[in-house]
Amino acid sequence: MGEIMHDNPTSTTRGRQRRIFIASIVGSFLLLATHGSAKEIAIFNQTSSASNPTGSLVADSNGVLYGTASQGGGYGSVFSLTPPAEGQTNWTETVLYQFQGGTDGIDPTNGLTPDGSGGFFGVTYEGGTGICPIEFGVPGCGTVFHLTPPGRREVTSRSQTGWTETILYNFQGGNDGNQPVNMSLPNPGTGVLYGVTFIGGAYGAGTVFALTPPAQGQTSWTESVLHTFTGGSDGGYPASSLIQDTNGALYGTTTTGGYLGGGTVFKLTPPTLGETNWSESVLYSFGGEFFGDAGTPSAALVADASGNLYGPAATGGFGGVPPNAGAIFELSPPSGGGTNWTETILYSFTGAKDGSDPDNAIIMDEEGAIYGTTSAGGTRNNGAVFKLEPPGTGQTAWTFKTLYDFKGSPDGSSPGGGLTPLKSGKNTVLFGVTLNGGTSGDGNVFELTNTGFAP
Repeated sequence: MGEIMHDNPTSTTRGRQRRIFIASIVGSFLLLATHGSAKEIAIFNQTSSASNPTGSLVADSNGVLYGTASQGGGYGSVFSLTPPAEGQTNWTETVLYQFQGGTDGIDPTNGLTPDGSGGFFGVTYEGGTGICPIEFGVPGCGTVFHLTPPGRREVTSRSQTGWTETILYNFQGGNDGNQPVNMSLPNPGTGVLYGVTFIGGAYGAGTVFALTPPAQGQTSWTESVLHTFTGGSDGGYPASSLIQDTNGALYGTTTTGGYLGGGTVFKLTPPTLGETNWSESVLYSFGGEFFGDAGTPSAALVADASGNLYGPAATGGFGGVPPNAGAIFELSPPSGGGTNWTETILYSFTGAKDGSDPDNAIIMDEEGAIYGTTSAGGTRNNGAVFKLEPPGTGQTAWTFKTLYDFKGSPDGSSPGGGLTPLKSGKNTVLFGVTLNGGTSGDGNVFELTNTGFAP
């Protein structure tokens, strides 16, 4: 297996409805646990122009944060937060683009991918020109968009004075897919974009797609379906972004399907010389709560230097007993001539102080510790931030810590994405978003210090 490149660690009423739908189609073991003393500060409370933020934030070299909000003008927005100037304390928010609810897309709820030149790629879950059944009261099958900053000149636009949105592809809801939920740019050298659609495709259970940039002299991007999920043993309804190894293979998760119905971790291998089709293989099939296993993985995987894969599962957990609050799992590649990957549940959530429903992206620091958020649970059921530390010398158990337990107001509730690390002096600060809560109830952007994150 090639070395794996990490994806950038990536709701709303509609987003929460999506999670409910995921749960509806699918049908505790506590390791060493301690509570941390991380400090949370809400650096910006969202307003109606960019409310209910979701997805992981992206930071540029100047420490400016960029994110997506499911509301803002009613159809979602992209915003930036500029850190305080020297001697100041307030962050400054700028709404870079507000979606109009038509052909430009609706509901950009899964964060952004840098284009390498100061702009961003993203997807909208709905909207565009595709003819699809209206869901949640809005039309369209979803889009892939490109957002470029002032001063950039696109093929299809004049000199810019504001940020400009360009639609790269409109999903039509047929074999090409419907409702794109995540996208990544694993190979900046080729410019090809890879992503997944939650539904659509030949069997209606979602797709993995590629978008190839226009050839010289052309303007249209080309979409190709790399795999169509059947909803059976190969998995169905993917909701995570993808990571890619150095051989070009893609890795992701599906929320359902597999041999036991609890979802899968899959690998897509690019065509060999003389072939045209990508090949899908299921690395692991989850059993979910009824089999004492994790289930419903819906966030991107993380890989370590040894090729082990890590991820959160929104349901299930060790023992298959209530509260079915989710788990963090590890998948180890075959060894000794074997072919099967080995799953280990590193931690099973109880739904109490430790949180529940870990359906957001996780990150890993240089010491192998895992950091993430739960969208529910905690002492007030507003979600939590956690840390999982790997076993020390002579130990076998991972150590779980609750770093922060959300109160709802004024600190926020329901974290809507993963954490983003940003170096601050000798320390690293973690940033994230909450879907709800804060001073106005519209969610916020928060920072966490004293987490122990190793840069």
